[in-house]
Parts: sequence; C-alpha cells; structure tokens
Amino acid sequence: MSFASAIVENALKLAEKHNAKKVNSITVIVGELLLINPDQLEFCYSVASKGTILENSKLIIEVSKAEIKCVNCGERYDSPIYLCEKCGGFVSVNGGKDMILKKIEMEGN
Repeated sequence: MSFASAIVENALKLAEKHNAKKVNSITVIVGELLLINPDQLEFCYSVASKGTILENSKLIIEVSKAEIKCVNCGERYDSPIYLCEKCGGFVSVNGGKDMILKKIEMEGN
C-alpha cells in the first residue's frame, strides 16, 4: 500500500501545481527488483485514490529490467543472480530498483 500511497501523494501534488480538476491516467515505471505485483499495485492505487481527483483514473505500469553484469568476465544476465555462472565472479546490478512517475494525463479548468 505504501507504493500506491506514494504514487497518489506525488500525483496529487503535481495535479494541484498545474490546477488540474481531474486526472485521467498515471504512468509509472517500476523496477523488476522491487518485486511489486502489478495487480496488487493497481488495487491499492484504486483504494488510495478514492475520494480524490485521481479516483477512476487508469494506472499504467511499465516494468524496467535490471542490468546484471559480471565484474570479472562481463557476462550479462536477465535474471538476478549473486555470482557469475560462467566464472564465479561477483556481479553488479544497475537499475531495476526504482519507481518513477513517468506521465500524468490531467484535465484543467
């Protein structure tokens, strides 16, 4: 619920700043390593947005992949691992841990 509440809180601030009367949709980018279930996030968003200008707006969720690369041999992986399967070296993880408010479609006066 805290992720949904953060989305609502930030979207309301932006909507107020732009004098919006209604929000039609919000697009967020969610990192795969946050392990957020999109269906649960949508449900929590609908609960958190009730009674606000966000109510009945569509939440669009885009998932961003993490970049996982061995620091020794440079081997790349699509799924999270702790040690390189090729050489046993450590891996670096870039991205996939953020939540970004990408776009808000609003209606003004």
